[in-house]
Amino acid sequence: MNVSAPGPRPLPGSSGSDASAASPSSPSASATTARDKSARWDHVLTLLSQAKRLSVGEVAAELGISESTVRRDFVEMERAQLARRTHGGIVAVDVAYSLATAPRSSDQAAAERELVATHAASLVVPSQIIGFNGGRTTTSTARRAVARPDIDSRDGRPGLTVVCAALNIATETVLRPAVRTVVLGGVAEPYSFELIGPLATATMRDLWLDTMFVGTVGLDVHAGLTCNSDAEAGVTRIMIGHSRRVVGLATAEKIGHRALAGICPVSALTDLVIAGPVTPELREHLEESSVRLHEV
Repeated sequence: MNVSAPGPRPLPGSSGSDASAASPSSPSASATTARDKSARWDHVLTLLSQAKRLSVGEVAAELGISESTVRRDFVEMERAQLARRTHGGIVAVDVAYSLATAPRSSDQAAAERELVATHAASLVVPSQIIGFNGGRTTTSTARRAVARPDIDSRDGRPGLTVVCAALNIATETVLRPAVRTVVLGGVAEPYSFELIGPLATATMRDLWLDTMFVGTVGLDVHAGLTCNSDAEAGVTRIMIGHSRRVVGLATAEKIGHRALAGICPVSALTDLVIAGPVTPELREHLEESSVRLHEV
């Protein structure tokens, strides 16, 4: 939500009609973001990925904080190679945002994905080795996981190791100094940015994960988790087989939908994070398969 202030133009995703509800004196999401440096940075980077350029005044108005605080944040972001400073603001680092996918769904679906991503990122334990297949929900989860304030390198060891099966997720994580990013080899798919082929599968056979986050196109009791590419599904299956914990990520709109290629049965999951209503059939199947259900 916006904080009402004259001058700066509205930022992407902001609503001027909500300005009065998000004043700095109210217990709003913007106020919480302003107080929390990590959340503040995450919010700014999200805006930057959409606008490509932000001014000090715009961010100060958006978050209801002083311009001096914004300037200090911009200096630190540049030091961390998360953005590049310009006169009066910052611009996106090209490599960090050139692979971003365009929005392809309703505001409600996007909001549900963010709920799933926020909860899924909270399941990450510092110093773990975690993996992601491609997709909008996994990308958002990765972005939130690496931005957590408790992810910090110690004694020369990474605060988190991320194994990426998609190029755009790698660009989200590689700019974080405390995160070690491992990218599978292979051929990049032009729409999902996922890496496929013999090189990708051969690389993954030598790697082991603590937690694997699995995005899906469809979630069906009988078909399991499905996607649109058998090649992508093959790489994801190996990642699942090399992980101690497998967390499925989905929104309710995907329940009952079947895509072309099977990734894994629902019973292969240890956890399922889902936003929206869960059908009785799926709920019963999860209980029978001892899959922990996280409703957000």
